[in-house]
Order: sequence, then structure tokens, then C-alpha cells
Amino acid sequence: MNHFLKSQLSRYGNKASIVKYVCIVLLASSVLNSCSTYRINRLKNKSIKEWKAYQWNERKRSTDKQGAEWIIHSRKVEGTNLLEYKIEGEIASTPEACVAGFWQHIHHQTDDNNKFPTYDIMDESDSSFLTYVIHNEPFPFKDTEMSVRYLFSNYKECDREVRWNEAWDENSIPPSKKLNRVETFRGSWNFSEVSENHTKAVNIVQFDPKKMPKWLVNPMVTKFLKKGFENIEQTTSK
Repeated sequence: MNHFLKSQLSRYGNKASIVKYVCIVLLASSVLNSCSTYRINRLKNKSIKEWKAYQWNERKRSTDKQGAEWIIHSRKVEGTNLLEYKIEGEIASTPEACVAGFWQHIHHQTDDNNKFPTYDIMDESDSSFLTYVIHNEPFPFKDTEMSVRYLFSNYKECDREVRWNEAWDENSIPPSKKLNRVETFRGSWNFSEVSENHTKAVNIVQFDPKKMPKWLVNPMVTKFLKKGFENIEQTTSK
């Protein structure tokens, strides 16, 4: 009798152990599945966020109904530390007048070196000029210096283009401890005829912001692009 009771208890004890083991396995499996799902979702969200960073994202658009309409976008340049910004809109003028207005704006900057940014034209021809530029930056950042080569061309019969890039290899000015040197600064203006006396204008700039935070970069570049667009609009409307 005692032997029978012991065997029954042993059977029930083994069953309890099995049930306990199964419960532990199921619980562990549930936890692992939950962790895997969380990790997959986290990686998926990260991938989507990274993908969006390389697409054009709207930053600002014009609100003045009296002036030309424009819109500003920005994005990261994949595989680099560069940021890229773009302003585009339409100007009531010809491509030739727009590119002449840009040329004139640069020359006006050289005439007033008491106001930032300061421009010095180092050399100039009919289709190109080399500039040395100093930009005033907000505290606590040092002011920045740039050497930029501008190239003017006609990429279609009626359309005009200006391209520029960093050109320190053409500039003999030594680095200054008081200034941060911008090693990479590239961009372009494209002026395409839409209709008679009506031009689509697109300005794109690329640069490495280094340690400057994005919350500071965005409004600075937005202001720079907006001012450049409006300068050309105002110059060509005279």
C-alpha cells in the first residue's frame, strides 16, 4: 500500500514538474518574442527615420503675398557629413537678368566690408571669379572664412547657371586662429525660363556644419537663402 502511494505521488510530482517546465518555456518564449518584436520595430523606425533624413523636407515657405513665392527644403547628403538646402521659386524676369543680378549682388558685397558677410574678389574673368568671404557667426562660435570659386555658364539656349565650390587651393591666405575655415562649401543657382519674362530660380547649397547644432543651422541657412532669393528678385525688378 505504501509502495502504491509513493508511486502515485511520484507520478503526480513528475507531471507537476513537466507542467512547471512547460509554463517556464512558454513564458520565456513570450518574453523573447516580445523583445524581438520591439527590436524589429525599433530598427524599422530607425531605418525609416534615416531614410527620411535623406529626402527633401520642407523647412519654410513664403508668406508675403505681394512678393515672389518660394519654398525651402533641406536634407542630409547620404554617405557624407554634408547638409543640403534648397530654395526654389519663380521670379518675374529673364534668366539673363537673374544671373546678372546675382553677379551684381556679389560685387555690392565687396563695396561694403563694414557689414557681414564681407567679400573680397581675388580674381575675375567674364565667366568666373574667386572670392574670399568672412561670415559672422553667433556666440560662442568663431566667425567663419571661405574661399569660393564661382563659374557662370549657359546650360541651355535661354537658361543660365552659376556653380561654386570651395577653392582653398587657389587662395594663398593663411589660416587664422580667430576664424573657423569652411573646408567644404558647394552650391548652384539655376535660372530656367518658364515663359516670357518669367524664370524658375533654384538655389542649392551644401556644407559641413561641423559641431554647430542643427537648431542653430536651420534658421541661419533659411535666412541666407531667403535673402539671396529676394536680392535677385529686387535687383531684377528695378
